[in-house]
Amino acid sequence: MSKMACKCGQIMWNGSTPNDVEFWVYTDKQLCTILEKDDISTLELANLYNYNVWCCPVCKRLYIFDEKGYGVEPKYIYKLEND
Repeated sequence: MSKMACKCGQIMWNGSTPNDVEFWVYTDKQLCTILEKDDISTLELANLYNYNVWCCPVCKRLYIFDEKGYGVEPKYIYKLEND
């Protein structure tokens, strides 16, 4: 579980499951591999992603982490240009 403040001031938290803040991003190649498996555990699925993305529910800013651990700084931050 982690929480962080968005640049807009919104506090984001991934402590509830499911949540609307945290996304796991897979490459197309990884997704094909996942879909080829007959049975995959949630734990195994959780360890296959390349990027962990947090989306602020208020301003829709995206925080992209390339580390699987929490407590690291985002590698990229994207701000929505238009609604």
